[in-house]
Amino acid sequence: MMVQPAPNTEALDAYLKDIVQTLHKAVNTAMRQLDSDPPAVERVIQDCKEILDHIMEGKVEDWVN
Repeated sequence: MMVQPAPNTEALDAYLKDIVQTLHKAVNTAMRQLDSDPPAVERVIQDCKEILDHIMEGKVEDWVN
């Protein structure tokens, strides 16, 4: 028996790839500002937390439609 891929796999992959790239850029920016602007780093951390909370909600249909 062959397993069929889940619907919208390509769209989901693209969405999650964008999320990972966004988080990576945010962390790189925060690391460069760590010594010079701690409040900016805290804002980046909060933004990353919000993004991850959104992903953990798991509302996949909202992401791919």
